Amino acid sequence: MNVDAASKTLWMGDLEPYMDECFVLQAFDSMGEPAQAVKMITNKVTGLPAGYCFVDFPDSAAALKAQLRLNGKIIPNSQPPHRFKLNSNNVKDTPRREFSLFVGDLSDEVDDFILFRAFVKKYPSCLTAKVVLDSRGHTKGYGFVRFSEETDQQKALIEMQHTSGIGRKPIRVSLATPKKRENDTATAQQAHQYKAYQDYYQAYYQQYYSNYYASTTQTPAPVPTTTYTNPADDPNLLEDPELEIDIDKYNREYMAQSEEIFEMLEDSRWHPMDQWNSNVPATAR
Repeated sequence: MNVDAASKTLWMGDLEPYMDECFVLQAFDSMGEPAQAVKMITNKVTGLPAGYCFVDFPDSAAALKAQLRLNGKIIPNSQPPHRFKLNSNNVKDTPRREFSLFVGDLSDEVDDFILFRAFVKKYPSCLTAKVVLDSRGHTKGYGFVRFSEETDQQKALIEMQHTSGIGRKPIRVSLATPKKRENDTATAQQAHQYKAYQDYYQAYYQQYYSNYYASTTQTPAPVPTTTYTNPADDPNLLEDPELEIDIDKYNREYMAQSEEIFEMLEDSRWHPMDQWNSNVPATAR
């Protein structure tokens, strides 16, 4: 796994007030991904739980494995049922270029870890994988895989197409495409605003985390995010590139165009000639 620069700490959010350190540790242990320590974050002003915590693991490989295996799954003994909401705490000083692939036709049993494992064993620069879930936690049948090297992305695009053994059916692979924006003319401006937004929160989070263990009461920090040089690399801004094609509509348009051609030929009064010096029919003059 490509975990040399990864953090051994995960951010965990969407916590209820009763979910304390012991509860979180027990939840990870019950799921077979034991953690070493949990730091609950409280609001500096009110002293109440801020709704998130930081979870430490023995090493970065264990943290990544826990994130990929548990993200989106039900937290044991949570009432009402809550799902693990985990994010890497990996913060880099400079933006990094990443390259994403869309992976479709995923069967229900394929989760982040299964998808990641299928790619990382062939492509060392594979950073992570994400299966997209609906509001009920069910897979939508597709996901995204991110690479740090474009060569691995391009190789996987070809070599992994229609690969079997990842779930119950062959997968479909294509380049990840950005979500459609309502106003395409504002794309450049939105990209600039997106970059500024990422830079601001990246700097804010770095400053916050430098005092990670300095105090037990901290002001809420934003969800850790990776800074992307190009917004199109962010898996949260990607969508299924497969477009629905209305075959009947295109057939109707094609036939209509064909009929227009025949009508034009008829109106032109074109007539075939037996040989090059035949008389031109009067109707064609």
